[in-house]
Amino acid sequence: MSGNHRGLSILATVAVLCAAAACLRNTPAERPRDTAPVRPSAVCWNPDAGVALTGNSCAPLTPPQVSCYLPSDLQGGVQQALASTVQRAADLFSWQEFIALNWPASPTERGVPDWSQSLSAQGPRVWETWKETYEVYLPDGRRPPGWNDTQPLPSACGSSATKLLTRDEKIDDVTDSVLQAAASNGSLPATLTDQHRHLVRYEIRMNRPMFEHILDNGLYDGRRQVDATLVAFPNGGILVKAAWRPVDAKEAPYFYTAQACVCDGADGGQPTECHTQQMGLVGFHVTQKTPSAPAWVWSTFEQRANVRESDGQPASFFDPTCRDCAVNQQTRSGVPTQVVRVTPIPATPSDCDGGTAFRDDVVRLNADLVAALADAGSVLQHYELVDTQVPVASAYAAPQPTTVFGVSRPVLANTTMETFVQETSTCIGCHSTARTLKQDAFISSDFTFSLNNAWPKPDASTTLPPPESPLTEWDREHWPLVLRGQAIAARTYELLPQYTRAKLHCASCHLSEGRDPDAAWWVGMHQAYDGGPALQARINSCFEHSENGAPLCTPGDGGVGSCDSNADMQSLLTYMSWLDEQWAERHGKQTPPRGYPAIPTLTGDASRGRAVFQQKCAVCHGKDGQGRYPDGTYFRPALWGPDSFNAQAGMGNPSMSAPFVHANMPLGAGGLLTVQEAWDVGTFIDSQPRPGRADGGTRH
Repeated sequence: MSGNHRGLSILATVAVLCAAAACLRNTPAERPRDTAPVRPSAVCWNPDAGVALTGNSCAPLTPPQVSCYLPSDLQGGVQQALASTVQRAADLFSWQEFIALNWPASPTERGVPDWSQSLSAQGPRVWETWKETYEVYLPDGRRPPGWNDTQPLPSACGSSATKLLTRDEKIDDVTDSVLQAAASNGSLPATLTDQHRHLVRYEIRMNRPMFEHILDNGLYDGRRQVDATLVAFPNGGILVKAAWRPVDAKEAPYFYTAQACVCDGADGGQPTECHTQQMGLVGFHVTQKTPSAPAWVWSTFEQRANVRESDGQPASFFDPTCRDCAVNQQTRSGVPTQVVRVTPIPATPSDCDGGTAFRDDVVRLNADLVAALADAGSVLQHYELVDTQVPVASAYAAPQPTTVFGVSRPVLANTTMETFVQETSTCIGCHSTARTLKQDAFISSDFTFSLNNAWPKPDASTTLPPPESPLTEWDREHWPLVLRGQAIAARTYELLPQYTRAKLHCASCHLSEGRDPDAAWWVGMHQAYDGGPALQARINSCFEHSENGAPLCTPGDGGVGSCDSNADMQSLLTYMSWLDEQWAERHGKQTPPRGYPAIPTLTGDASRGRAVFQQKCAVCHGKDGQGRYPDGTYFRPALWGPDSFNAQAGMGNPSMSAPFVHANMPLGAGGLLTVQEAWDVGTFIDSQPRPGRADGGTRH
């Protein structure tokens, strides 16, 4: 099975096992729900354990402590006068949070540090005792067990394993894989393979405030989730994503390790090929919602030898002897991934002279923390902060920020999690597209994609299903043409290269091969034009302009090259007629919608649109709008440049592109952008160079 589906099956099965068996309960028994959990901050606070820092700071800031103290916010918030002070406070916050979450956990209560232990003590860490998403989102939308309840691991792993790892991709949920652009190649798995040819595994855990908010609001149930009109997690909510690779005895001293139950397959929903494996932590994403950062604080850490030799250890994901290895590209199963860091860890000192750049020497800060952790005898000395991203907009729309907003770092990527999209990865920009399972309106899920894992999945889609098998006599008679028409819509330039110069599909704009009513679907087209010369001419126009190519044929009867005898044109027309049949079966004689959902006419601003594009669109379409065509295969379409539509195409005009963007983009998150933002990004895209307008000027 593929990773996208195998993880779902295994996790669902584990949840069923828990429901069927008596779930184990840690002792002492869980507190009543009306009793607030212990906050260990006061107990953990220890200024004497402060780390001596050598880098400069533009304002007095308390250094991180080698203690279990978990900060609740940045020092001074995110609106300090100097940008460098904000960034310095953010990076100190990240390190303090990393140390606190990796403190040995209490053996009796989930999510609480054992403050009687030192950082170097053995045992699970605080974050590892939080709820994994498979413990929260159970089959049939049933209520998950309480915070201190645990779930049994597959028996094949025995009693030594402390966690279950089934994900072999950062994103293993089908819905999430549409919303999050972690892959750049749709023809290869989005897995990461180390130099020993081992797959990296992933887990996602949430702390108690997040879990109890989901519990109290019924967000674990997909049916109840679709009724939510607002999702706003409490301050102090934290989510962790961790990446692990197998390590041997020689490597283990350089990694934080855990004995994991690793499952490689599924059989009828049952976990299979499960075995206990010593795993080493290689990547650690942590995001926390704080009073001054309603768009959360985003911190990412890596093992120091991920992409370079460190402490005498060879790189986990880079072979310096391979001169022809393609870097940061998805690979076939079993082929090591050659990874390099695209954006260096910042090493520029703070600017204390009133500059607006968010500067901090993270490299030096890391060196100071590594020395302190080495003195403490902690394996965390082999980890480093990559960077911290915080929102810095001066105004927020309560209780959540506006769609596009300022961030301290425009790009933030972890080489183990955003491996293939590092140059355009932005945590806040990506996670702002996270939504609930409600399909007919965009409802933000407050920067977490985990709600998409809720069951059951509501099926309220208005997109017509694809042609799977003929049902009527007409279907059986025309089925080859129906399938050919859909194939042309799905793979236009590949199937008809003689008529196309762009690398676009009809489905690039007419989503789901013309079956999505929000994307100028083709339902009603055949009937409206009676399948005659006017519709043939319109299809030809799309090939000439949207495909920057040539017409398929000559509209009308008779003559060489007539559309009435052109097999490709007739396939498209027959497929459109089949779509009309599907609509009629469901809605009778009701008139189908046309075009894109209407929005008010506004004036777009290309400079604002550039900001929208960089934060919301570039991760899919490339930082220069060039699209993603790895290995010559289509993954995401070009929006400008030689592979895109020409200057006469309708989508090149904001009056056409703005409604499309508002209804459908980012893909899977239609309705996220405001109407003004849709006009802005449409105007920006229209201002870029394309065939027929090389100067990049706005078409008149």
